[in-house]
Amino acid sequence: KLKVRRSNSIKDYVSVAGPLGITHMMMMTKTQAHTNLRVARFPRGPTLFFQVDQYSFMKDIATVLRRPKSSIVQFQTPPLLIMNNFSNDEPHMKVMTSMFQNMFPSINIQKLKLADVRRVVLISYEEKDDFVHIRHFNVQAVPVGMSRQVKKLINMRVPNLSTCSDISDLLLAGDLSESEAEDAADTQVTLPQHVPGRGNEKQQKSAIRLTELGPRITMRLTRVEEGFCDGEVLYHRYVKKSKTEVAKMQSQIKKKEQLRTQRRKEQEKNVKLKQKKKEEHRKRCSDGQKRKMMPEACKCGERRYSRCSVQPVIDTHDSVDNMLQMSNEKHRVWDRISNFPAGVIFADTRKVDAL
Repeated sequence: KLKVRRSNSIKDYVSVAGPLGITHMMMMTKTQAHTNLRVARFPRGPTLFFQVDQYSFMKDIATVLRRPKSSIVQFQTPPLLIMNNFSNDEPHMKVMTSMFQNMFPSINIQKLKLADVRRVVLISYEEKDDFVHIRHFNVQAVPVGMSRQVKKLINMRVPNLSTCSDISDLLLAGDLSESEAEDAADTQVTLPQHVPGRGNEKQQKSAIRLTELGPRITMRLTRVEEGFCDGEVLYHRYVKKSKTEVAKMQSQIKKKEQLRTQRRKEQEKNVKLKQKKKEEHRKRCSDGQKRKMMPEACKCGERRYSRCSVQPVIDTHDSVDNMLQMSNEKHRVWDRISNFPAGVIFADTRKVDAL
């Protein structure tokens, strides 16, 4: 499971966005004056800054509706995107339009199944006040031309037959439901495919109903940056700069980028130098261990271990004399031991050691 901590930075989210298949990031902040929303595209931007005027959560929308629509099946397929009044040719409007379009997967009309169309996202631009309205709806198809009693039978609901003398009294009642009376002619369509829901068969007429799911956002674009939450400001609603100021800002950005690359190169150089020193130290330690385990001959004829890397010079004549002297001493000791009786030797070994 992914856990967000206060110590996480934007670089942490950028590093995990690619393996997880995340394309956009939305960040909402609140100050004493306004509520702000940032929409950024991984991994190199651009970043759009919005000033939120009004917003409502999904739970707020659900409490207002009489019959809210909420199901897990709705969110298993991507929604349809409808963009209204985004025909402005200004550069910041084109950036905002492409940003909203790329937030949702593209749809192939030839292979689209109406059974997968369960939600609609409406993004409308109000040119007069420069507001962007976002709405989220649930799509439902309802068969038309049926009375409430027939719909109950189709939906496998047992109607109340206590006031009817015959089944014809129920089917020929003729009164429509309240919701059926509200369906206008422009909402009625002939279904080219089967749609989930009883009575929504192919080539049958049904009415399309939209139920708001939320959230609901009304906001205004204030700034556009080139990079991911950093970079050159391409558009600002409240601050206008001349060409000289823009050129000065671009030169400062270039200097910062050059300084950043220089520091990166120095850091890589220092890392390589540290690794080299570490390898040399490891090599010296391994050589010392090898020399420590290597036996060296001394003038006394014994074999000893030393950390010294300089091998002593051994005099062959001295070593031969020492070996002959040691062998003579051993023969004398064994001669003295052989004169003792066997019982005395094995009874008290301390006497032998004393010899």
